[in-house]
Amino acid sequence: MIDHMYVKNYKAFHRENIQLGKNTLLIGTNQSGKTTVLEALDLFFNDALVHTYIRDTSKDVIIELHINDQRYRKVYNPPYFNLNYEKCIGNMLDLHQLRYLYIPNQIEFPKLLNDILSINHTKTLSPNEKRKIVKTFDYIDSILGNNNYPIFEYRQIIRMDIHNQIKFSNKDLVRIISNISHHPTILGIDNIENHFNFDTIDELGKYMVQTIYTTNNKQFISKHKHYVSALYKGNKQDDFDTIKKRLKQKSEITYLLVEGKYDVNWYETALRLLGLDEKYVVIPCGGYGNIRFVQNQLAKEGYRTKIMTDGDVPGKNALKREIVELYADPEYVNKIFHTHFSALPRKKEDFFRAIGEKDDTVKHVLSSWARKHLTLHHPFVQEVKRRLIDEGGS
Repeated sequence: MIDHMYVKNYKAFHRENIQLGKNTLLIGTNQSGKTTVLEALDLFFNDALVHTYIRDTSKDVIIELHINDQRYRKVYNPPYFNLNYEKCIGNMLDLHQLRYLYIPNQIEFPKLLNDILSINHTKTLSPNEKRKIVKTFDYIDSILGNNNYPIFEYRQIIRMDIHNQIKFSNKDLVRIISNISHHPTILGIDNIENHFNFDTIDELGKYMVQTIYTTNNKQFISKHKHYVSALYKGNKQDDFDTIKKRLKQKSEITYLLVEGKYDVNWYETALRLLGLDEKYVVIPCGGYGNIRFVQNQLAKEGYRTKIMTDGDVPGKNALKREIVELYADPEYVNKIFHTHFSALPRKKEDFFRAIGEKDDTVKHVLSSWARKHLTLHHPFVQEVKRRLIDEGGS
């Protein structure tokens, strides 16, 4: 399963990190990049590069996925945007069994059928087949025994000659997708409400290792327990419009307002462990400066809120530590970032300086760690408990 992806210089994204869950709903205003996420995955898995989507034709296009704490990066170089193998990261053969089916807003049904056909015929390369490929390459480049070029990727594509003009109903689409027999498949659907009935969304997830949908439909967002990944544009009003898509009916829900998107996994996991995930919905506000604006706008509409900020912001709503990342496990940080902490520093500046990676890289890696590894007795979870339960917050 993809925990996180990074997209650079492609369509809506100059540079963007996107958190993903097993079943993800991508939300945001128009031009926020929801469709770009699905198309970037199509480029990574299926080589579906659209040259008009390249923002700056003098710079690389980069798509990077994080799967099971491993990085897999593909880099496409100008001017022709072929793969630059030297800049790529990760053994792509590890991902051979993981396939991606993209269903765009405008479906080409012959292509859809052929894509599923190819996915269903995915097979693993045997050692003998690998030897044959290397031997054939030796013949092509005329250098026998050349071991300098390992197999980078292997993909089988099958195309049936479908002439008929065909079209399927929503019910037919569910049936067709259910016929995918290769289960390590990621399903990406653009504007899912345009092609599938509301009551079938959970059915689709049964056949996939991961589902990623874009939607503008509040019913899809509020009724299903999907991981919601909100794409913000940096505009206060547009970003608040995105936040409003997550609002449920005015009931017993309290909206827990936090600073950024990387905080969400920390708080959502803590709430689940504390049994409070039915009472609170975590809303990232795009930075501390936006929290009061969001709180005031929600209050005008009668919604209940509670603020929790990082510890570098003074006040009763602040954590004890400067940022949530300082609650991470030092051994994990040392393993991933090759540091030598016996305990994490008290100051965030010392923390990021010692790691030497971009702040966003550190934050998204540790956000994925928090989703998988926080426990009920972890200091961060206990601090959330104290503020929401022990101090009468629930």
